Amino acid sequence: MISPCLVCKKRKGFFSLNLAMRVYFTILSLFVAALSASARRAVEAKWIDSTSVRLVFVLAEDGTVGSDYAVTSVPTLTNGSGDTLRLSPTVFRGRRNLRYAERQRYYGLDDADMTAGGREVMLDSVVSYDVTLSRADYPWLWHGVVSLDADRTKSGCCDVMPATRCHVGRFVYVPPFVPVLAYVPDNTGKAGELERDNPVLQHISKYRPYDDTRILRKEKGALYVHFPLDKSVIRHDFRDNAPTLDRIVGITRDIMGDTTSSVKIIQIIGLASVEGSVRHNRDLAGRRAMALKDYIQRRVDTPDSLYECVNGGEAWTELRDQIADGDFDGRDALLRIIDTEPDLNRRERLIRRLDGGRPYAYLRDNVLSDQRNSGYLRIYYDYVPDTNARMINEATDMLRSGRYDEALPRLLAVKADPRSWNALGVALYMTGDEVSAFNYFRRAADCGNTRAKENLRQAEATTNAKKLEEGIR
Repeated sequence: MISPCLVCKKRKGFFSLNLAMRVYFTILSLFVAALSASARRAVEAKWIDSTSVRLVFVLAEDGTVGSDYAVTSVPTLTNGSGDTLRLSPTVFRGRRNLRYAERQRYYGLDDADMTAGGREVMLDSVVSYDVTLSRADYPWLWHGVVSLDADRTKSGCCDVMPATRCHVGRFVYVPPFVPVLAYVPDNTGKAGELERDNPVLQHISKYRPYDDTRILRKEKGALYVHFPLDKSVIRHDFRDNAPTLDRIVGITRDIMGDTTSSVKIIQIIGLASVEGSVRHNRDLAGRRAMALKDYIQRRVDTPDSLYECVNGGEAWTELRDQIADGDFDGRDALLRIIDTEPDLNRRERLIRRLDGGRPYAYLRDNVLSDQRNSGYLRIYYDYVPDTNARMINEATDMLRSGRYDEALPRLLAVKADPRSWNALGVALYMTGDEVSAFNYFRRAADCGNTRAKENLRQAEATTNAKKLEEGIR
């Protein structure tokens, strides 16, 4: 006897929706047993962008039910948690039953077999369903095994009786694994990271030797350690020296310990104010530069060869710039003396005597204290070639274009570098070694790699769904 409902089997295939990301969607196809002894293939059911599913299947009833009867078949989706979705019914009618139903409708009587949206066909017909369901409306279809059955009732002119439920098929949503990848920083090192927040660090390509035309206070990132009048001993508690000195030592220690960067020059400029003789101030400025060098070396192991200690002497360039930026009595006269008197000792005497000493008093109280400093101007560094980063990034390009077999050996060659673990996990997963992939995803996630955490979540969800799918084949 021919089965009253066409029982469906599954097959699996893949569609690539994005060549760059290699997103795969599992397609569960349904095969339908034909009314004859041969088999006829049904249309596929597809998961669309993880947001909707298109179910295409067929139902049929044969003529053995009898011409006086009708069979109402309602496709019903259920899962193991009790969620249920009933689709529109189809009524399969025998010839005499159809005439009876037409008479009923002619006289305006209700037809209990039909509901809104249903179809009416003759027995021995095959009815195709093409239904698209939204994940927003039916999220449970995306979790676990979903069964598709046909609930059947048989009716005649006077009675309605339940009929055998027909199983159509089962399916499982297998979420796509969409690799989350990122390039690793190449040739930045610790110094490169610190440079973003500490302009006192610069690449060696930006190195400039000191000359007395430079206005240090206006150069981005310059740091100053200040000294009391006529002193060359560093005091941690003088003015704002404490945070500046701590910052200098911290930055120097960090980049000296970094293996991807090398310090080339630590440039220190010693300065003194214009108060006193030129010879004395030049000696004082040199001692101040050396004092800062000694301070750093006592706290960070750095060779003398790294230091460029420059005696900047009296800070006339800095002083002139501060006067020019000011707004006080005698400003223009002070600038004229600085610009026209080449003898520095005589220049200072003229400034002291100008207008009874009033402009000089302003300088003494508001400006000259800033000239008594050792300018910690720059740390210049260079990169150590980061060959691992280059290989990881080249492999990442291959992964993004779906060349997993090419990327894998490159990543295995640098597997000792934790930066490779997330990409290596992707390459292993996509080439079929899920156990090793999970291992590298977990190791990368334990190191704080958020992309690896997401890849691990996706891979576990996909693998679990595949196991369920295997169980219903």
